[in-house]
Amino acid sequence: MTNILPSLETVAAISAFALIYMLVVLRKTLQGKFDLYDFLMLSMVAIIPAGFALFPSLAYFVSHLTGVVFPFVVMFGALFLVVFAFMHKMTARLHKLERQNCALIQEQSLLALELQAKERNQRGR
Repeated sequence: MTNILPSLETVAAISAFALIYMLVVLRKTLQGKFDLYDFLMLSMVAIIPAGFALFPSLAYFVSHLTGVVFPFVVMFGALFLVVFAFMHKMTARLHKLERQNCALIQEQSLLALELQAKERNQRGR
């Protein structure tokens, strides 16, 4: 198992990105633009690379356990898992909203028909 440490510049760049990104996502969560699940999933985009850069021995250990030679391949695999989980959640949320939208349109149409029938009854008297 090879243990090549990332350069100080790489660690600084990834750490700066992670800090700034996490602050932006946290601010949007506190503003109510994201829920807690979104916050956790979106923060993985910063946490996973930071974990691999700040703890390279852990990254090499995980890559050794999975049988992958390069730790960055494991990191990108983990990021793909996060993206697919987030996409799954968003797709489920989209379909739920689509069903709610359809139900609301149907209800609005029924209310409009009811209102038209009442107006006809009032004119007929």
